[in-house]
Amino acid sequence: MKSKILSAILLVMLLCSSAFAALPSVTMLSTKTCPACAQMARVLNQLDKDYGGKISTSHIYLEDEPELAEEYHVRYVPMLIFRDSEGNEIAREIGYMPKAEVLKTFSGKGIKIEGGE
Repeated sequence: MKSKILSAILLVMLLCSSAFAALPSVTMLSTKTCPACAQMARVLNQLDKDYGGKISTSHIYLEDEPELAEEYHVRYVPMLIFRDSEGNEIAREIGYMPKAEVLKTFSGKGIKIEGGE
């Protein structure tokens, strides 16, 4: 029961994370054993450092939330879900992306992320 409540809370956070902060966001769905996911986690951490307050990032391990794998039709990881500042999904990408490509994904949808290095 406790796990289902936590899952529901995490799902709401995933779906609405940028709506609360009014920031564009990227959420990574991954596994704990995936090497590309570990590399992508470092990119998300760098985005947090370079663009904190301008972009929101989150990371969900599918081992902890297996129902999300089915809900989001995850076949390969990492899966990146991009959202605009209103919480609307604007893109979905599979695999490792360098920081510049993550930013390019936003700019390709008309969302410019100012600041950073």
